[in-house]
Amino acid sequence: MASDVDQQAWECRDKDDQARTAYNSPLRSTNRLLAEENMRLKKLLRENGIAWSPVAQAHINSSRSTKRHTRSSMTSKDLGRPQFPMEIILKILKFALTSQYPIIDPLSFLTSANLTDKEKSRGNQVAIHFLATCKALRVEGLRIFWTSNDFVFTTPQAVRQFAELDSRYRTPISHVTFRVIAKYYDDSPNRKHSLESTYHHSMSRQSKLKVHVRPRETPLVRGGLRSYAWTQIVDFLTGLRAPYDPKMHHKEVPRPKLLPSLSSLRLDLVNFSDSLLPFSGSEFHDATSHEFGCSLNEIQITGMPAAASGLKAAAELSGLLKDEGLYLEGDAAFHAVCNRSLRSLPGDEWNLSRVVRAYDEDDEDIWSDLESQEDFFMHHNHTKIGMMPAAPPEHGHPKSTRHEDSVIWKRVPISRDSKVRDWVQFCRYGGQEVKDHQSTSDEDVYCPNCGEMHPASVLSDSDED
Repeated sequence: MASDVDQQAWECRDKDDQARTAYNSPLRSTNRLLAEENMRLKKLLRENGIAWSPVAQAHINSSRSTKRHTRSSMTSKDLGRPQFPMEIILKILKFALTSQYPIIDPLSFLTSANLTDKEKSRGNQVAIHFLATCKALRVEGLRIFWTSNDFVFTTPQAVRQFAELDSRYRTPISHVTFRVIAKYYDDSPNRKHSLESTYHHSMSRQSKLKVHVRPRETPLVRGGLRSYAWTQIVDFLTGLRAPYDPKMHHKEVPRPKLLPSLSSLRLDLVNFSDSLLPFSGSEFHDATSHEFGCSLNEIQITGMPAAASGLKAAAELSGLLKDEGLYLEGDAAFHAVCNRSLRSLPGDEWNLSRVVRAYDEDDEDIWSDLESQEDFFMHHNHTKIGMMPAAPPEHGHPKSTRHEDSVIWKRVPISRDSKVRDWVQFCRYGGQEVKDHQSTSDEDVYCPNCGEMHPASVLSDSDED
């Protein structure tokens, strides 16, 4: 019985979930076609003066009156109302269409299980009816809405549905959040599985894990405990593939991706177990290191398992970053409680912050002293790939006491959920964070990622000399 409880899951996509998705997708397409046909028929009736409802009849009657007597043809000055400059109207429009909270699953139906109680009770966050005022405010308001808000996607289907939005609104978006909630399936209802208390420091004991029970199939079909975690991240990323555009006929130029300007990504991993999840597979590596490799300037990850499977996945996800990109890792932000809403978890500073592939092996002058002093350090370098442009440097940073070319400066969020950023310097050779007052204790010398020694202490000694 103990072996059943400690059984490790195997990664797969659930057939029932895929069948439900395939069933709903054609319905949305059919509804879109019917809505377009309905609009064409209404336009035809309106042009011929035929009403299809009492509201439409009232609108037709009002349009038959002369424009001289309609209130819509009169200016605000004629009506005795104050007239605002266009600059003031646009400021009001931006205030009305900007939410202080992220917009969750835009253009898609919300999944209640993927939301916290606070998110469910927020209601409308923007004055979306402002867009119905007039055509000019609608055009400008749509641009403001899609460029001034942050967006969170909780399902891969919501990412793919986002392709319905016109590309002119998708192109400026540079940051999104993927809330990836691991799912578990089992064909034995008697097996119980728990999430470790080490999932978050606020958990004092193990938590019952929500497992979807599936019917037992033939012996040829692999059964047992299954998980949809690493593969779900793949589905999120592949949702960013270039949507089909019938207007684009260039065969030599690849179609732009769903979010062409995406430079920063946050992954909130929820219920990713240390003991139940297997290692990520080749499909995960292909998506992170090849198809979408070297495409981001920054990636933020919360809830990454501390086990070997998590370390491997973290190394694979760093492939999404460009050379000199910023990798941040913090405590889990959410906990999917069994038969309850999503629960928010507290978080402070980032557990890990580093810059990937910042070392340039062609900079012989900078590293010649290190090579002569500590030859064994040189086996742990992370050289640039060089095939793609590096992450752009950030300007305006303070002056470092170290060699100018031995460190790289990044603006890092001061905490996991804060938008306030502060300047932090990283060792260009090893990528780890360094400080001017860094001591030579063992915990400062040894890398927290791999346990190997880095030349940060040597850099400090050379600066003092």
